[in-house]
Formats: sequence, C-alpha cells, structure tokens
Amino acid sequence: MQMRRRSAGGWPLSRRGYPQGMVDSLDIAEVVRSHECSGDEVSYQRALDLLDAERLAWRRSDFLPGHFTASGFVASPDGGSLLLIHHGKLGRWLQPGGHFEDIDALVEDAARREVFEETGVDSLTRIGSDLARIDAHPIPARGDEPAHTHFDLGVGFQASTAHIGPLDEVLDARWVRFEDLTTYDVDEALLGGAQNLRRFLA
Repeated sequence: MQMRRRSAGGWPLSRRGYPQGMVDSLDIAEVVRSHECSGDEVSYQRALDLLDAERLAWRRSDFLPGHFTASGFVASPDGGSLLLIHHGKLGRWLQPGGHFEDIDALVEDAARREVFEETGVDSLTRIGSDLARIDAHPIPARGDEPAHTHFDLGVGFQASTAHIGPLDEVLDARWVRFEDLTTYDVDEALLGGAQNLRRFLA
C-alpha cells in the first residue's frame, strides 16, 4: 500500500480521499471582506461579487464564473528572495498555489499545503495578517473543463529553511531575488503580491 505524503505537521497530502465536511469552517468570506486593497481593487471587487453566489465557490468543479484558490507568497529566510514554481500546464513562473481540498479548514491551511505539495517547503511563518494579493485571472479550457476564472487568495509567509524538494508536481522551483523577478516574465499580479510581502516584512 502506498503511504500518503505528509507534512511535518502530520496532515495527509493526497489530493483525493479526504473526509467530507471539513470545509464548513473555511474563512474565505471573512478573509476576502477584510482585505485592504493595494493595487488589486478590480480583483477584490470581483471576489466580493463571487461571495454573493448561492454557495461558497471553492470546489474545482465550480466553473460559473469560477472558484476561489489559494497560493503562498513565500519569502526566503533572509527575506531577499521569493519562492517561484514553473507551472507545467501553463508554462509560466508563478507563486505556488492551487485548489482548496476538503481537509482545508482555513485559507492559510490551503496555502501552506499547496506550498508544501509543490515545493517541499514546509516550515513557514505567516507574514502579515492581510492577504498579500487577490488576483482574479482567466483559466483556459482544458479537456472536460471549460474556461473559467480563478479567484486566487495569496497568503504571505517566510520560510525558515531554503531547502526545496522533492518536486513531484511542478517542473522546477527556485528562490528568485525580488529585484530579479521581472527577468522571469511574471505578471503584474505576482509583482504586486511580492511588493506587499516585502512591505509586510519591513
């Protein structure tokens, strides 16, 4: 029998088979509504509009117009670099992140889990009480999934170790100096989140 990968905190990290019902306490609405915008006003308003839907849209099967996701803006131990992953499907450098799972009780929990699953970086300290960024961005149709929108909630962290790996889900992951981010062709949303993370660290 294959053993599930676990974090240092002990939680299972399989993408399937989590017990149902644990998401009832998800704090998405509270986190979104308490966010203080800093360059992400349009995405913030779209996220507020999504909260008005009949039910909380966190499942990856919520396509109209889309669903919330979680990501981590992770600073290196020395505070000078940001953790990036090379996304295989999109072919881009991004902050680590992904879909909510049934096991996630909080937005922060989902962001921590995604960072660990994609990069192996596990020992994280939360930086800032607010989100680093809200980013509503289009996802193209792929296979049976129609085009939809990800409403990403970016949480700020600082890692206690620079060790990365093993990498099971992404093509590459690395620490990139903040001043070098533009050489990785990252978008304005990532740059804005990185800027806010540095502000949280100051």
